[in-house]
Amino acid sequence: MAKKDDNTEHEPLTEEQRITALEEKVGTNKIVLISIALFLIIIVSVSSTVFIVSMFGEDEDATASSEMVAALEAKIVEQEKVLENIKKLTKENRAELSALKDKVASSSNQKLQELMIEQERGHQMFLDTLRTGMYDLAHMIPGSRTWLEVYGEKVDSAERHSKEREKELLNLQKGIINKAKTTIQEDPFEDGF
Repeated sequence: MAKKDDNTEHEPLTEEQRITALEEKVGTNKIVLISIALFLIIIVSVSSTVFIVSMFGEDEDATASSEMVAALEAKIVEQEKVLENIKKLTKENRAELSALKDKVASSSNQKLQELMIEQERGHQMFLDTLRTGMYDLAHMIPGSRTWLEVYGEKVDSAERHSKEREKELLNLQKGIINKAKTTIQEDPFEDGF
């Protein structure tokens, strides 16, 4: 009989035998898969039940957290109102700043500064003309070189002071204040010129 068992093991299976063997395996696989699915369904239902019970068991924490959420929402609403007020104030301040800029631009201070700058430029032109005239006069009159040197230095000094005043006025017009020069400079023509 051992020879007969060996022959059956090595003989190739017919089509019908193969189909039967496959159907048996599919049947066992179906049973295994269904049992695994049932096992997973049971685990999921148990874990969800435990989770739900634990959520309702901690009812105090849920109440506290819902109160905290409500308080935070109230604070958010309050902060939004504050933000809206800040936006309104910013708009108003921008409008006021624009109006102030227009007032400053058309104010008499601005015009006075411009007039003073023009006046300093006029003084500088006058001093330049005076220097040229003194030079021409000194060459016409013999022995007048001494007074040309003395008065030439005074004209140069007066022109330097005028240019410094013009520079300070331009800085003031631009908004740059030079705090180092707060003293009033002496008149260079006080000595008798």
